Amino acid sequence: MSDLPGVAESGQFVYENADHIKIIDAGLNKCAEDMSSQIMSGDLDLKSMFVKTDVHPQKADESGIDWVVFADTLNFSFWMQESEPQYLVTYRGTTYNGYLALCAAINKSLDSGVELTKPEFFKSISEERLNELLMGDGGVPIPLLADRVKCLHEVGTVLCDKYGGKFTNLMAQCDNSAVKLLQMVLDNFTCFRDVSEFKGKTVSIHKRAQILVADLWCLFEGTGQGSFSDIHSLTMFADYRVPQSLQHYGVFQYDNELLEFLMKDVVMPNGHKYEVEIRGCSIHAVELLTAKIRKILDDKKCDAVVNSILVDQYLWGYRRKHAEEMKKFPFHKVRSIYY
Repeated sequence: MSDLPGVAESGQFVYENADHIKIIDAGLNKCAEDMSSQIMSGDLDLKSMFVKTDVHPQKADESGIDWVVFADTLNFSFWMQESEPQYLVTYRGTTYNGYLALCAAINKSLDSGVELTKPEFFKSISEERLNELLMGDGGVPIPLLADRVKCLHEVGTVLCDKYGGKFTNLMAQCDNSAVKLLQMVLDNFTCFRDVSEFKGKTVSIHKRAQILVADLWCLFEGTGQGSFSDIHSLTMFADYRVPQSLQHYGVFQYDNELLEFLMKDVVMPNGHKYEVEIRGCSIHAVELLTAKIRKILDDKKCDAVVNSILVDQYLWGYRRKHAEEMKKFPFHKVRSIYY
């Protein structure tokens, strides 16, 4: 799979050939200045990504690796239409939604004694059993259950057949390189290969594969097996939420055709031209933002480390923090295993 174009290169190609989205310098500058001031004040720091939430693994050991691999194999498509019951999971007195609801469901299963995150267990898990273990509050099932079972079967089978049932054995072959680990994930697991066609060219997006590498880096806090010196090579993780933050900051300007389509609240097929344009332009916008922030910090003699992962995390959290305001910015809806 190494003949695929890089993600950053793909994002630039999409933007340079985009029909419906413009990246606005004034918005880029506003967002970059905002983030830079928070970085210089200490409110935003790369090490903040190493802080473990209540539903994430606390130890960088084999069990922690298993948890991350399992979660990122299933880290896609949690959104529900507003008219539908929402996928929520209550764990230890706190109710979670979206991806964090999945995390909570995983932990509930582990706490009950089920070895859910072990490849030997999930490589043959039934749809009925997975549904039971990941069931949301009020009997609301997790979306795309059958697809999640297929993903788990593929990942579990490959790990058991080629790596002794341990992702740590795969990691041992990556030479502490984020780029090499990303390539190994793409080579071994088809369900992580997030590519599309755009204007006659194959473009790489690889949201979940990059998140898997980044999450392992965070689990190890950039040390030991997770000391990826080339972690800066990863891009943002193109989803449907970060574009809302980019609209809010004025980084993105959608034309009327795209806005009118999104306002219809239509669920697009994976690979739709609008979807690829939004995701590709998001990647390129965050690359531009990262470069601007680095320049601002350099000019002000601030030696803080910044990469696209930090910018992505900030924008993803910004959307959650301003959830009510974000409702006026439409987002594209796709049912897909890729995000």
